[in-house]
Amino acid sequence: MKMLSIADSPSLLVLVLAIAGLTLMPVLSATAQEGDPDTLASGGSEFPEGWSARVDGDGSVDDVAFAEMGEGLHATTGPAAVFYNPDWTHSGDYEVSASLTQTTAPAHPEAYGITIGGSELSGPDLAYSYFLVRNTGEYFIATRKGDERNIIVNWTDHEAVNEQDEDGRQTNVLGVEVEGDDVIFKVNGTEVDRRQRGEILADGLFGFRINHRLDVHIDDLKR
Repeated sequence: MKMLSIADSPSLLVLVLAIAGLTLMPVLSATAQEGDPDTLASGGSEFPEGWSARVDGDGSVDDVAFAEMGEGLHATTGPAAVFYNPDWTHSGDYEVSASLTQTTAPAHPEAYGITIGGSELSGPDLAYSYFLVRNTGEYFIATRKGDERNIIVNWTDHEAVNEQDEDGRQTNVLGVEVEGDDVIFKVNGTEVDRRQRGEILADGLFGFRINHRLDVHIDDLKR
């Protein structure tokens, strides 16, 4: 019996290539997913004195970095994390702000910003409010208590929020002013939202929330 070769049968060649393509597809998909991991190549976990990190989910503190840089601070994340210092605690009327610069474009829209009203950040009953921006020029406000997240303002476009430039850089000054029953949220000096104090966790730690796979420089601190 004569055995068919690929050269003898073009249809057999097509079948072989199709099978090979199906075999390779899972491998290619896995490789693409590995391009956006929740880990840092160089590791992290060594922070300036007094600083700690609360990493989302099952993420490791070894996969976030937070350091003093110049007159400011610099965060690099694998998983999303909140960075905080027990000395940065506020209650009553106060005002806080910071300039945050996304130094490189993320693989997809990711958020970063400031937190207020933080408590129990190392345990299961953690709580805080957060005020974020992302590279597309929007802002977001929410509170978190344990595993529960309450969205106060979902992603909203505002002309005061600078978008990232062609090099992937984006700088915005985020501020929160607590005055009596009002909590005022500002971007680059412009009020973008105002909420009643009862909606927001206002008394507690002031810090920073930096989401997945971002490199963010923080300076011009007012606390």
